[in-house]
Amino acid sequence: MFKSESGSFFVKSTRKFPLVAFLLFAAITSILTPTVAGAETTVHPLNGGQPVLVRVIEPAADLNHRDYFGPLRAKKSPIAIPQGMAIPPQLQFPLRRGISNTHPGVHSISNFVDLDGNHPDSLLDYACGERTYDTDTFDHNGIDINSSMFPWLTMANDGLVVIAAADGIIVERHDGEPDQQCAFDDSADANLIVLEHDDGSITIYAHMKNGTVTARKVGDRVEAGDYLGVAGSSGLSTGPHLHLGTHDSAGDLIEPHAGACNDLNPDSWWGEQEDYHVKTINAVRTHSAFPETPPCPQLEVPHFADEFDAADTIFMSAFVRDIVMGDVIDFEVRGPSDQVVFQASYEQEDFDHAGAFFVVFGAPFRNPPAGTYRLIVTYSGSTSEHTFYINSSPDPLPSAVVGNNAYNGLWYDPSLDGEGYNIITADVGTIIYFYGSDSKGNRVWLVSDLLYGPIGSGVPIEIKMYESTGGVFGSPVISSRGLSHWGEVIFIFTGCEAGQATLRGVDGDKVSQIVKLIGVAGTSCTAGDVLPDSSWSGLWFDPGKDGEGYNMLVTPVGRLLYYYGFKGSGLRLWLVSDLITEELEMGKDVVVDLFEATQGVFSTPVTSSEALVIWGTATITLVDCSHITIVITGSDGSKTSNTVRLAGIIGLICS
Repeated sequence: MFKSESGSFFVKSTRKFPLVAFLLFAAITSILTPTVAGAETTVHPLNGGQPVLVRVIEPAADLNHRDYFGPLRAKKSPIAIPQGMAIPPQLQFPLRRGISNTHPGVHSISNFVDLDGNHPDSLLDYACGERTYDTDTFDHNGIDINSSMFPWLTMANDGLVVIAAADGIIVERHDGEPDQQCAFDDSADANLIVLEHDDGSITIYAHMKNGTVTARKVGDRVEAGDYLGVAGSSGLSTGPHLHLGTHDSAGDLIEPHAGACNDLNPDSWWGEQEDYHVKTINAVRTHSAFPETPPCPQLEVPHFADEFDAADTIFMSAFVRDIVMGDVIDFEVRGPSDQVVFQASYEQEDFDHAGAFFVVFGAPFRNPPAGTYRLIVTYSGSTSEHTFYINSSPDPLPSAVVGNNAYNGLWYDPSLDGEGYNIITADVGTIIYFYGSDSKGNRVWLVSDLLYGPIGSGVPIEIKMYESTGGVFGSPVISSRGLSHWGEVIFIFTGCEAGQATLRGVDGDKVSQIVKLIGVAGTSCTAGDVLPDSSWSGLWFDPGKDGEGYNMLVTPVGRLLYYYGFKGSGLRLWLVSDLITEELEMGKDVVVDLFEATQGVFSTPVTSSEALVIWGTATITLVDCSHITIVITGSDGSKTSNTVRLAGIIGLICS
């Protein structure tokens, strides 16, 4: 818990560099528009239509922060820096998109470190601009990164996830503070994590959402990219964002960006430093009504919609970063025959805007033909599209294919023993799990998107794969926060018992010539009849422990249980049971040994006979067709999971 050593302060918004997104509402003048404060101007659509009214809403207040590092000086661990290790870390960007956030861009930077040294109203950022702030007693001492669209809704949906910028040890952790701060409150404390890196430097991750700070403890080691929390508005903050503070091993403030006016450190601390202005399109969307932005901290109502009637007014938006005077955002809509049905253009005329920014045009189309439409937005040389429908609907997703159950079971490459795949085809689609090791020699488990439609011999199938970080054995991190995009797997099956799998992602690329080790009893392409307990095959999880789970496979030769989750230290953990030869029956406890892998790296796994060691035991009790109680006890502790069926095997009915 941190208190300010620099006294109270409050930052007013500035005209030149406001924090939160300006809202430009453009609507045909015959459409009623809400009364808002701010400047008004008029632009004209390129196709000569009615003029469009633009109104600007400015934020009431900027973000503000405490001096977090001051109280930490006494707590900083007295680590001995090995010779050759006093090299600053190469930071990666400390935020990623949550899996609930499907937009291509999710953030913008509103403030950098104030390097001027004088205050108040004396500003200088690393690029010799004024993209920062100060107060009577304080120069901004970090980087403010905020959501690029609807920040309160983004926070509610865990849309902006905070991750470790470099490997390090947790030296401070604080959670439990209110996270909907809107006004200055000098007594408010932030939810945060502080990491100490191998060279003794410090990074501070402040203002996180209440209840989302990783359960890993002070003293635990994290890796770059590991989950730390969700961006929020706890502490001295007036809106959801992350404050990233950086200090060297001596405790001196660092501005990680290299630039002409950064005299704190000559070199960049970023592995890849992005440009001062990042002119990208973060999102292009359509809406059924003008997006609502109620007073802080109420959730925004974006009125997202993709299906419309012919008489509807369709609101079209573009969310962009770092717009400056003279920049132009072009809108174009093309209809079912690729004909242009709408064009409009917005030019930024009166000020530069650092950070997020969006424009909304509302337009009724005259007698539009039914079909699929494309909204095309161009900004600073880049183009982004969004598909919507008038008197029409998108094609339905393919149904799960019963024939895919021929691929159910365990797959592995005999030359890469020590890792493998688990394929499950349920009523909702086909799901793939990978169990193996990462590039650093720790265990990793991956889970795929749902695959809809058939698996065909000789047909490449590409599926996104996700990894999870941030949990511990007693407290997994829920999937919406912990899961992040790892990469892809591409399968090409030559039949229901052999094929090729290519993994491409964070830990590297690898091609495996896979064969089916064992299938699920009662499914096609697996010898043998349906067993009395076959229908308990599938995916099981405890809703109170979202972020971990179990795979149960009933095979012709016995039953196997897989667990995927976390060790007590926060490293990822997967376990596989010994073969269970006795039939599973409701109300009967079955005890089986569990094994964990302890060796291997992504490129060269270690064979199961060498890598697997006893971890502990599992006690499995079938309750009914939808519930199994599983108690696992081992080297990381003991826990009871009251699991429900997440997905069963298509075609196998529990009675």
